[in-house]
Amino acid sequence: RMQFGLFLKGIGLPLEEALQFWKMSFGPKVPGDKFEKQYAYNVRHNYGKEGKRADYTPYTCMKVITSTPGAGEHHGCPYKTFSEANLRSSLQQFQIS
Repeated sequence: RMQFGLFLKGIGLPLEEALQFWKMSFGPKVPGDKFEKQYAYNVRHNYGKEGKRADYTPYTCMKVITSTPGAGEHHGCPYKTFSEANLRSSLQQFQIS
């Protein structure tokens, strides 16, 4: 969540919209009051509004590429392990040449 949350911040998503996005993403599994208690703080912290009020920046491409997720984790660069053919196919689906 932190990696993607900082990415959203880095592309200009305002804090209020980020809170909305994460609340909708957790959907029915996490009711609104539970979201506010357990997750909203972390979103506000990423934006420098809680904790030590640091202005965190998104991870660099190199940090994302070189991170190695552990068992059950889902972060890092999803394209890092793609073959060239799979990468080309994926990019073509997004109409990127």
